[in-house]
This record gives sequence, C-alpha cells and structure tokens, in this order.
Amino acid sequence: MKTFSRRAFLQAATAASVVAPTVLAGTPPAPTGLPARVRGLMYGTILGDALGGPIEFQPPEKVHQLPDAPKLWRDGELLDAPARAPTAARLRLRRYHDLRPVPESYGQWNVDSLPGTITDDTRHKLVLLLGLRRADQDDRWPFDVRALAQAHLDWPGTSAVTARPEYIPLAADWLEEWQFAARWVLGGRDLRTARPPERMWNGLATCCGQMALPPLAALFAGRPEQAYRAAYHLAFFDNGWGRDMNAALVGALATALVTPVDRTSPRAAWEAVTASMRRTDPFGYGKVRWTQRAVDRWLDFALKSAADAQGHPARLFATLEREFMTASKWEAHVVFTVIFSCVALAEHDPLAALQLCMEWGHDSDSYAQLLGAFIGALHGPDLFPVAWRQAAADRLLADHKVDVEADCGLLVRLGRLGRTRPLVRED
Repeated sequence: MKTFSRRAFLQAATAASVVAPTVLAGTPPAPTGLPARVRGLMYGTILGDALGGPIEFQPPEKVHQLPDAPKLWRDGELLDAPARAPTAARLRLRRYHDLRPVPESYGQWNVDSLPGTITDDTRHKLVLLLGLRRADQDDRWPFDVRALAQAHLDWPGTSAVTARPEYIPLAADWLEEWQFAARWVLGGRDLRTARPPERMWNGLATCCGQMALPPLAALFAGRPEQAYRAAYHLAFFDNGWGRDMNAALVGALATALVTPVDRTSPRAAWEAVTASMRRTDPFGYGKVRWTQRAVDRWLDFALKSAADAQGHPARLFATLEREFMTASKWEAHVVFTVIFSCVALAEHDPLAALQLCMEWGHDSDSYAQLLGAFIGALHGPDLFPVAWRQAAADRLLADHKVDVEADCGLLVRLGRLGRTRPLVRED
C-alpha cells in the first residue's frame, strides 16, 4: 500500500482547493475577454483625465486660442455623421504649459507637466488601488470603508509622495477634506483633525465617487447590484442622493464590462448599460414617495436635452448652461448629465462624444474621465491610440510610481477571487 506523508496530504488538499474553488451562489459565469475590457476601462478613465486636465476650468477665450483648439460650436452647426470623425480627430493629449504651467493641488503636480499627466480625478483611484493592494497582500478581506479611509491617511506617506518633497504640501492640501472625513470614519472626534463626512463640500452631492470608484466595477463584472452595493458602502465621501447616483454608475460600468458591442452601431450597448443602471436600485431610491430618483431624473433630462438639440451641440450646451447656471460644475448630476447627453448627441460615437463633453468646458477632466471609463469598458483599450496609452503609462510611472498594467492585472485577478469569496463589504 502506498503511504502519504502529512505534508504531501496537505499539499494535495491545497492544490485541489486552488483548482476547484467554490463559486459564490448567484455568481454568473466568468465573462470572456474581461482582461481587455478592464484595461479599456482603466486606460479610458486615465486618458480622459489627461485629455481634459490641461483645459479644466480655463477661460474659454484662452482655450480656443490653443493650437488645434477644441471647437467653439456656433448656432446652426451640426454634429452629423460627416462631422463625427473630425470631432474625434480633435482629441489631443496636451502639455499643461500653455494654460496651467504651475503645479496645483487638485490638478497636475509638476511644472509644465507633459502630455498624459493626470490630475486628482486619477489620484483618487490610486488611493483606492493602494487600499486594495494592501488588502490583497495581507489577505484581509472583505475590504471595507475603514480600510479605504485608512488608505486616504496613508497614501501621502508612500514613497511616491515622500520621494518628491514638492509633492508633500500638494498632497496635504488636496486630501484635507477627505482626511477630515476619513478620521471621523475611523473613530476620531477631535474636531481639529476629524469632521463628519456629511459636511464634505457643505453636503453637496458631488462627483467624488465618480472619480474614485470606477475601478471597483472590475471586481464585479456582470454583477451590477454587487458593484453598486460595494461602491455605496465605501463611499464615505458621497452625500445625499449623490451616493446612490455614483454607486449606480459603478454598477453600470460593471454591466458595460460584459456587454457585447456592435462597433458600427453601439446604441444597443448603451441602452443595455443605461437600462441596467435604472434597474440597479437595491435600496429603493426609486420607490421613495413624492420624489423621483436622481438617476432617472437626470438621465431623462440628458436624453431629452440631446433629442431637443437635434444634433446641434450649441443648442445642447446652451441648455446645460441654463440648467446648471448656479451649480458647481463638479456636482454629481452635472457630470452625469454632461456625459450621457453628449453620448446621445454624438449618436454613441465613443471618441466624438469624448471630445464633445470637453468642448462644453468647465470641469473637463471629470467629464472625460467618467466617459472614458465607459467607452473603454465597452470598446476595450484598442479604442485609444497606442501612443496615448504609452504616454499615460509613462507619466504615471514617472510621476507616481504606478504601473498601470500591474494595476489592471490586480483588478482582473481580484475579480476572479471575488467569484469565490466576498471582497468588499456590501452592507
């Protein structure tokens, strides 16, 4: 009779558990082609940030004097089929030298930053990725809001920041509001250093979760409700109905990652994504009496505004200016409305819509990073020129010691792990 040592027995048992892990109940089959879609989401959101960063909140008269400037749409000009390719061709990764040469805490962090440089819209994702990476290293799951809060306190102490002394005050200023709230989440009550999350930005429903949380979709591809619940749990920085809207967007991205796309006619894919977003409402925001769910209200408004514009960007932009005259242009519903109205007006052409959302102006990088995440998740990384992707990867590595491809690999691997165990608290 053949005998086995205890060590051999344990090794065999471990190998068997790796080969055939138990899939969580209700988890759909693993989607095919997911790694490319995840790379598309990540490169899309990073590139959107880098495309919009150099012109963010800059005076329109200066923006339109730039070489190869964004178009100033005039009354009567039509974004029809022949105009879409030239619109997409206006996309430019620009240097920051012309309009934003000096480092800004919420913007770029280097003097005369090069094309492909990110702003805070991507740095918020880097904080999330730091937290997920540490949870993975320590096998400390499920990841929860306290772990994300701690990542906001720890990120400025990483070597990516401390090795560049000029980054230290920029990081402190940028994360001040977030760290006040993070300390409160972690139990701090000294009002000199900790403040309730509900006071962030005076309680406005902002695009904070839209900046920070899109990578979560990769952990829940094809599972929009789980993606929503995870985003909702982690979003200590989102207030009021903005928490629902921003979690719904992460759920919609989880759907986009697995939605088939006919590149010659992507309308059906977008309709599937937005229908999923409307349906994903685990906490019943749509059932609250005498109110309308913000997701439905602003998606309806975005689509109606695009339809009423009849293909004329100037008309759409005038509607947006009137509606959001008194709003901060980084409030959750503004970013949400801009991207969905521009997609509809551009007849779902991904790159034309990306350029159009920035041609409205204002918070151009926040619009483009969110729309970039969606079009990347739907179309994959090859939608974006190789030179753009390389520029963004080079700048992230040089400026923040971040390897984009490694982070994409981490998200894909965690997505597989998440099919067998809960990765993020959902309560």
